[in-house]
Amino acid sequence: MQPSVTESNYKKSEKRHKTRNSRQKQSFWRRRKWWLMTGGLLAAVIIATNLFLLNSRPVYSEAPEAQKVLAVQEGLNFGILIPTFMPKGFDRESVDIQVNESGPSGEKMAALTYRNLGKKAAVFIKQWVPGNPELEILNKSIPIETAWGKGWLMTQGGESGIGTLWVDIGQLRVSVSSTNRKLVPAEYLLQMANTLGLASEQQVYTFKTEPIVIRGVAPPPPFEVELNEQGIQELNLTITPGGYTPVRFLVKKDIPVKINFRAIGEVGCGNTGALTIGGGQSVGISVYKDKPLDIVEFTPKEVGEFPFYCTTNCYRGVMIVEE
Repeated sequence: MQPSVTESNYKKSEKRHKTRNSRQKQSFWRRRKWWLMTGGLLAAVIIATNLFLLNSRPVYSEAPEAQKVLAVQEGLNFGILIPTFMPKGFDRESVDIQVNESGPSGEKMAALTYRNLGKKAAVFIKQWVPGNPELEILNKSIPIETAWGKGWLMTQGGESGIGTLWVDIGQLRVSVSSTNRKLVPAEYLLQMANTLGLASEQQVYTFKTEPIVIRGVAPPPPFEVELNEQGIQELNLTITPGGYTPVRFLVKKDIPVKINFRAIGEVGCGNTGALTIGGGQSVGISVYKDKPLDIVEFTPKEVGEFPFYCTTNCYRGVMIVEE
């Protein structure tokens, strides 16, 4: 029995209706899926942007050691400085502060010790008003640029070695050092030194820092040695607790040189040393309590720069020979 025309048309209409509903549902979910994907992507971009800004911006907060420092400095003739920048992981709140008369020349010194207990490392910041600025030196250091002018940087050993930076801020001399150069490289020492400020005024700190480059300071022009009445290049070379004076001097090739070597003060190892003169040769210099003057004479035969130094290489200088 064949279905009637009315029944056939009804079935066709029902089929078209189901097909249309199916297409509408698919279109709805496609649109919803697109909006979900777009919203998710937008959310991811916003989160990534916020994370980038958070990591790229300095994170500032009140310096927790400020009040502790202010309480200690009341008996000092200078204000204690603290750095804005501190390497991450070091405990500022538990800083150890010692005040005593242990400066290089017996001056009052404030010593701050910041520790990183997890890595067994420490940062030491010492400050004092030097009694003899020219005589107090950082042995084996090189001059570098700082935010305060010329500083002195000394590094010894590898990653587990010592790094120390000296800088003068007004009349105050500050030493920033660490015994763990892996956690506290020289760039961190410089950044801490560059951001020093009074605890009473600089109440913020950050673990973030911009990349910093250590730049050396050009050495001063050498002292030009003049001829004496006998046509000899004569120089008075002195060793003091602050090093050789002059630390760089200039002589002419093929003209005899006479050096009068003396010592001022208790220098220790600097009383004896050697002066290289070219050709693989050197002349010794030494003075003692019973021998306050040592005279050495030679004729430079090579052009160049020739170092002179004490027996332990703590004190150094350069002789420059020109045509």
